[in-house]
Amino acid sequence: MKKNNINKENVDLVQTFVDIVNKDKLSELEYEADGLKIKIVSRSLLQEKPENQIIQKIEKQAIDVLPKKDNEPTKFTNEHPGAVNSPMVGTAYSSPEPGKETFIKLNSSVSKGDTLLIIEAMKVMNTITAHKSGKIVFIGFEDSQPVEFNELLVIIE
Repeated sequence: MKKNNINKENVDLVQTFVDIVNKDKLSELEYEADGLKIKIVSRSLLQEKPENQIIQKIEKQAIDVLPKKDNEPTKFTNEHPGAVNSPMVGTAYSSPEPGKETFIKLNSSVSKGDTLLIIEAMKVMNTITAHKSGKIVFIGFEDSQPVEFNELLVIIE
């Protein structure tokens, strides 16, 4: 027959461990010594398993990140009537100098002749301007990105 190890000391020890779990917001605490094994599991852990919490957070994040069907971006080509294609090979810059505000932003309005970007080619800064007035609906480059001849840079509608 197994000897029952419950006594005042053990009860006090269990209470101390429960206090530690609650105070430090631990999910569980395990103790084993001299044939005595104590495992304390937080109530919140028993009510909801961590796997469920993680799955719920991931599902919520996935829902927030997925694009809505009616808002899917249109695939633009450099044949689009509002396309601004790179006239040269070089490095595209979105602002007049580092740290300054960009020339254009998505959904911003531009007028014919406004500066859209600068392309540096062979140490020469070439200003690329809008060929028509309209709204910027696509920006196909990032600041300081190398660009190729005829690469789609901007769409104005």
